[in-house]
Formats: sequence, structure tokens, C-alpha cells
Amino acid sequence: QALLKNVSILTDFPQVTSLILCEEYQIKQVFINIIKNGMEAMPLGGNLTIKVVERPSDVIIRISDQGQGIPAELLPRLGELFYSTKETGTGLGLMVSTKIIRDHGGTINIASDVGKGTTVSISIPKALKPTISSND
Repeated sequence: QALLKNVSILTDFPQVTSLILCEEYQIKQVFINIIKNGMEAMPLGGNLTIKVVERPSDVIIRISDQGQGIPAELLPRLGELFYSTKETGTGLGLMVSTKIIRDHGGTINIASDVGKGTTVSISIPKALKPTISSND
């Protein structure tokens, strides 16, 4: 789909990434939804960047597009049911994505500049490292 829309997907991942405890298909659904939204925001094409940042207790995934951006006054309503900035949108995709991330103990934040693009930052807690008990 990216090729058809003249969208280049650029990635910036660390060499080693920590594990997260998650429901794989739910997290895939979130990423597909956010990436699809980013591509749709760039009808003439552009770069979609996916960056992973490690922090001590969580992993941040930032998905940025070069679309038209979203006016600041509309940002607080994103994620509401039946609210969308797209003509045929229902708002359901972002609402479900937000719920999935919250159910995983994470957060989702959206920053946007009109005329420059939008960045969705998803924070997901790292999986706790298993401890080995000497009494086992």
C-alpha cells in the first residue's frame, strides 16, 4: 500500500530492543491503524518514519508522517467515538488503539503541526525480567 501511495517508510530502531509483555495481534492492530492513518494523511506521498526509543521502564514507538497535520484545537478530541478528521472516518480505529495501549499499561500521545505532519508516540512498559530463585 505504501508503494501505491508513494510513501517511503523509514525506520530508526536500536540494535537491541527490550521485550514488552503484550497481546501480539492487538499491538499489530494498533501499529497498522496508526501507519495507515499516516499514509492517508499524505495523499501525494512522503516519508513515514517509525522510531523506537528505549527508556529505563518503557519503550517508545514514534510514528511520524509528513501530512497536512491536525489543528491544535482538534487534538483533544482524537480518540473519541465517531470523531474523525477524515471525511469517511468513524474515529473507531484510534479509539480502539488507545484502549489497547491503555490495557497494556501504556499511553498514546499525538502531536501535530499544521502543514508539517503528525507524530503518534506510543509508550509501552517493558516486560519485567524474570528472576531466578535459588530455592527452586
